[in-house]
Amino acid sequence: MSDHLLVGTLRERDLGAPAAVYDAYAERLYAYCWFQLRGRDAAQVALRDTFIVAEAHIGELREPGRLGPWLYAIARLECARRMPSRHQVPDVPVASHDQEDVDQRITAWHAVLALPPLSREILELHVRHQLSVPDLAAVFGLSPRDVELALDGAHGELEAAVTAEILANKGPYDCAERALLLRERRGELTYDISKRLMEHARECSACEALRPRNVSAAKVYGLLPDAVPAPEMRLRVMSCFLDPELVGYRLFVATRVTEFRSDGFPVQTAFGRPDRAARQGQRWWFGRSRKTSKEEGAARLYAQVGRASAVLVTVALLSASGVASMYLVSAQREDRDEHAGPRPTATPGISQRPGPGWQPPAPPPASDAYDAIPSATFPSGSRTSSASAGLWTP
Repeated sequence: MSDHLLVGTLRERDLGAPAAVYDAYAERLYAYCWFQLRGRDAAQVALRDTFIVAEAHIGELREPGRLGPWLYAIARLECARRMPSRHQVPDVPVASHDQEDVDQRITAWHAVLALPPLSREILELHVRHQLSVPDLAAVFGLSPRDVELALDGAHGELEAAVTAEILANKGPYDCAERALLLRERRGELTYDISKRLMEHARECSACEALRPRNVSAAKVYGLLPDAVPAPEMRLRVMSCFLDPELVGYRLFVATRVTEFRSDGFPVQTAFGRPDRAARQGQRWWFGRSRKTSKEEGAARLYAQVGRASAVLVTVALLSASGVASMYLVSAQREDRDEHAGPRPTATPGISQRPGPGWQPPAPPPASDAYDAIPSATFPSGSRTSSASAGLWTP
């Protein structure tokens, strides 16, 4: 089904519309959410809330042919609400020893993780999700020129990060200056250290021999793990549109997003908007200070009041049918756990809320994490690496 037809069915409130949109976009949106959050449960919640917001606000979208980028923009907001720490271990294996390129996969993962968050994200959307410059501009709320500058900067940062990973794994051998730079770092490589290692490698004959040539973002990102939604996730997400206990939660999620631009894309609010402080040492930065005129401020206020009035009318209509009480109960429950929200039932209409004596599931075993995978590239005492042997070019 084309995007125009999907948007049409959503606007007509067709009962099968959410499932049709899920079938068309869930796999790639879930992969993006997992890449941002590095956790399957958090990615499922972000995916579910993305579809809730999309179903509620589909009338905002001006160009039906841009449904895909519009969904990514909503997913970006939902991921930004629950971004993990940099040290969170991914719950999908980064590599396994039965893969011939296990060493390169581990190097690629650490290099990408060392990128500034915004560079890491814009390359992910451009390289693996094939979003064009105009689509990226719409998702991030930037001008196409800013996006082009962002991509140029991100490619340079990726080259520095890959080079730094290779030199760091090589260790302090053969080069005294490299040893001094590596001694300065505290734990993981930072952008500043990566940049200085890159600059040093261009001038040092010993390190120059280890530096990869023509680092390809497509090759590096192609070595990263792919998270695939479980088959039962479709029913779990779709039951959110059928379970009467979740009417209140849907209203809660839908009304968290209130601001849209003239093209219908959601405004990337404070937690989802690029920030200059996050771009330390960069040649460019996403954020641009904008002065809001009194007229713009008044227009925004009126728009928010209008949306709030629409929500009140919806609640009033629900009250007439005896459903508003469920909203109050559900809202109280959501106050206790805004991050995860309720878990939709596997069977529509049957609640799966934990009862007395419920215990949380045990965390995944350490074998799922990349930290538990010893590198075959750098065993104890090894001083050589195969990571720079021409594998970073397309």
